Amino acid sequence: MLTQNADAAPDKLQPLNEAIRGVVEASINPSTSWRWITRGFAGLNGERIRLQVWYVGRTPHTTQAAVRRWLADVTEARLARMARTQQRAADVTAAELEAVGLTAGPR
Repeated sequence: MLTQNADAAPDKLQPLNEAIRGVVEASINPSTSWRWITRGFAGLNGERIRLQVWYVGRTPHTTQAAVRRWLADVTEARLARMARTQQRAADVTAAELEAVGLTAGPR
């Protein structure tokens, strides 16, 4: 679930986990947020969707607006992947089913 923190400016750089906590109510493990910036999420065309970060010294920082954009992009990619999978399942023709013995076919 997302939260709206009216006190935080959307473009204010914050340490990575602090910015995520400002947007996502659930507790996110630090290894998960690290994975969001290093490996990201696989998009439909093979591209990786990574959370945008800036380094201040050795510490990754991001904005709450970047977290919201990343969550929206990941959600869109995941829904598109589900729709594509459902379409592929619907595209199975009667001939293909008959070829693998799943329908009775004409006798």
